[in-house]
Amino acid sequence: MDHDEWEIGWCAGGAGFEVELDGSRARVCLMDHDNYQAYLDGNDYDPHGGFWESSPMVLQVPYDSYWHLVIDSNPGWLNYEVKGPFD
Repeated sequence: MDHDEWEIGWCAGGAGFEVELDGSRARVCLMDHDNYQAYLDGNDYDPHGGFWESSPMVLQVPYDSYWHLVIDSNPGWLNYEVKGPFD
């Protein structure tokens, strides 16, 4: 799968990340480690986020875990900036 991934690492629930998109719409999701692995394997997974056409967007970590931020769009058509974590 073509996507960009930022390995956030261990993060407490309630922390937030702001994502600024420039280019095209994209699917922007937080996934815990097990769900990210399922995504890579092509299995069912439970993302936290969705499709975004405007920005900035703020994603909040739903629970304590090891997290990945995934930005899924047309490769090379999207620039983005991530800020966080913040409370």
